[in-house]
Amino acid sequence: MAEAKRTAEELYDELSYKQKNNELLRDRTFKQLADEYLRKAERETIEGRLSKGRLGLVAGTLRRYLVPFFGKRLLNEITAADFNEYDDWRLDYWTRGYGAEKRVATCAKTPSAKTLLMEQGILRQVLKYGLELGLLKHMPFMRTKTAKTNRRSAFDVGEYAKLIRAAHRRAELEQHSRVKRDRKLLELYLRLMVGTGLRVGEARGLKWSDVEFINTGNRKQTETLRLWVDGKTGRRAVIGTRAAKQTIKKLLGFYEFENIDAARLTGTALFTKVSGKARHTFELGFKALLDETGLTWDRYSKRRTLYSLRHTYATFRLLYGGTDIYLLSRNMGTSVEMIEKHYGQVRTTLAAAALI
Repeated sequence: MAEAKRTAEELYDELSYKQKNNELLRDRTFKQLADEYLRKAERETIEGRLSKGRLGLVAGTLRRYLVPFFGKRLLNEITAADFNEYDDWRLDYWTRGYGAEKRVATCAKTPSAKTLLMEQGILRQVLKYGLELGLLKHMPFMRTKTAKTNRRSAFDVGEYAKLIRAAHRRAELEQHSRVKRDRKLLELYLRLMVGTGLRVGEARGLKWSDVEFINTGNRKQTETLRLWVDGKTGRRAVIGTRAAKQTIKKLLGFYEFENIDAARLTGTALFTKVSGKARHTFELGFKALLDETGLTWDRYSKRRTLYSLRHTYATFRLLYGGTDIYLLSRNMGTSVEMIEKHYGQVRTTLAAAALI
């Protein structure tokens, strides 16, 4: 313990010196910061400044939830989209995620609002510690959790059409070449997300080598889009809608690829910056688009995020696609229970004829 304390103090002194002298700090992963934060908490417990119960809570939350999800992420690349993705991951944890095969008597299958708020508090403290050490350039935006609701924020058909029209118009009217490119890519991103139901993190990791057109043997539609994604439940195949297939073809033209085979050979990311590097987020452009269209808030006063695109996909598939709930859960990489829980109001709407 004494050796660990001395190592931590030396690291703190080194980082403090570099920060004061404006020296660049090598980006660390969340796990590295979490390990250091836990050592700090252990020292405070020995010194009597932190209770053993609180230490156990912090250690358990880090080990079970926060490190498995955020662990490999570089601190300065963590965004609000990651926090939104974590919420879904955490809700699925004991039903279909990491904890599905475990049996822990004290853990509820679905976390309460109080539990989520407590876990968010620990996450804030860890990131704040990273800020103090100079490992974080700034504190990433994290929306404070409020009372829990099962309803997921999505767009209805009219709102989605308005969103796409505005995205297209903003791209066409833009004069700056780089901004114009970004806005065109944003429109294609929106279309693909609503046509596949991908999680934000899954779309971020997509490469052209993960994209393929397959023959389903269906006379009406023989060519089908299939994407291979690495999600929280492992690698899975995602079948896109016809609109998503057309979006992929537009993306091929956007990058000036001759065909899908030529694109697959590059192994590059599906969404890239001008430099060719993978584009990790569309948050800023999406927020500006929501502000311009007045679609930032839904009718239940919930703020829309990039995750609203995934929820829009689920709603559209249930309402208009006639998709079986089991097949939908498999395609989205979630459980039937979660579909029922978060989109139950949609299924009630479908049964309206039988209820009147």
